[in-house]
Amino acid sequence: MDNKIFIIDGIYVTVISMAIVFIILLSIALILSSFKIIFKNKDKNLNEDEIALTNEEDDEEKIVAALAASIMARSNTNPNLRIKSIKRVR
Repeated sequence: MDNKIFIIDGIYVTVISMAIVFIILLSIALILSSFKIIFKNKDKNLNEDEIALTNEEDDEEKIVAALAASIMARSNTNPNLRIKSIKRVR
């Protein structure tokens, strides 16, 4: 029995395998890009009030984070203290 594998056979298997991988990657990319079209956000126009409220909340979060960081810097009691979440109390 002559079960010799030639170099050309190895190159053929390599090229076919690489082609399959690239076809699968291309199909995944097409599926992911189609999600942008399918699940398109129809309400992209935000009111100016909503934008102002969002900016105000961001500013408040920055102030709270700065205050917490300054308090932690001043007190050497617990260096492993971490703030995980900030919730507004009304």
